[in-house]
Amino acid sequence: MSTQTELSKKIQIIYHAGTFGNLLRWLLDRFSPDCQFKNIDNPWDQNHRVQDESYEYNQKFIRGHQIKRIDNFLDPLADKIVINFYLDDLLFAERCAFYRVPGCETEDGRYKNIISNTDIKLLSLFKINKNTSYKIVAKEIYKIQLHDHENHKWWNGMMRFMKNNTHYQFSIYALWNKEDFIKELESISNKFSLNLNINENIISNITEKISKMYPISTRNRAKNVLRAIKENVNIECDELDILEQAFIEVILEKQHDSVIFPYGTSWFKNTNQINEFLNTYPSYLKHMNPRLPWYNNIKNPFYWKELTDVQKPYTIKEIVEATKNIAPELWKK
Repeated sequence: MSTQTELSKKIQIIYHAGTFGNLLRWLLDRFSPDCQFKNIDNPWDQNHRVQDESYEYNQKFIRGHQIKRIDNFLDPLADKIVINFYLDDLLFAERCAFYRVPGCETEDGRYKNIISNTDIKLLSLFKINKNTSYKIVAKEIYKIQLHDHENHKWWNGMMRFMKNNTHYQFSIYALWNKEDFIKELESISNKFSLNLNINENIISNITEKISKMYPISTRNRAKNVLRAIKENVNIECDELDILEQAFIEVILEKQHDSVIFPYGTSWFKNTNQINEFLNTYPSYLKHMNPRLPWYNNIKNPFYWKELTDVQKPYTIKEIVEATKNIAPELWKK
């Protein structure tokens, strides 16, 4: 039997940006006995998100991201519900943020969001500031982050929460499966003695909507392309966004000795073209990748973070000059 202290304890939902944390908070409140907006069955705004300011929330349910900072409060006393995902689905979570966080409603806004959250020292290599929006730069920044993902504080923070078994782990994959979603909510209700009154029609409408959202319906696209490359099967891949392109290039650059994909965003039409690029990559263009901290278990002397401020711009320029003439019809803007 729950004590009064346990019943009054806050519950904080921890989630990677874009992965529906506000929605889960809305549902826990909406199905609670003392909800203040029981007359509302549709949580979505015009941008298909759930906004804080639109509802008189019960302060028992709060939300937060994985890193403590000025605009994100992590309550050390609150119970935690973590919206988790498989470790090899980081790209999926990143694409949820890419398309769903405020300010990312447009293509220009998505690129600006990546750049505005990037260290100014890195941006100086591209001779730009945080208030700019360049597709080509946004992709390159994401590639650099992926190559150095072990040191990414936001990703590491999320991994720590998802591996912590003292928190309730809510599977993100339940969000587009009605039966699984209801089971998760019932489990939460039992664990925290919430006495939730779950409305199946609301859940049905939500799961149907989420299943059709772009980052969800295309979540396996990059994995399918990598599988096709490995199995030498030809499939179309010209609709991939810059995050998917960057992810695939990073995986292939790590798998293929000293191969560096050109700086750019005009991409391959199909996986046959990618295999042709890999299989015919000339030896005179092969050199250590400055995005990789290690090379064949040897510390990379050209790793960009270890270079001086004088060396860094030259190395980036060298990459561009060395690769810009490879299949020019693919890379021209």
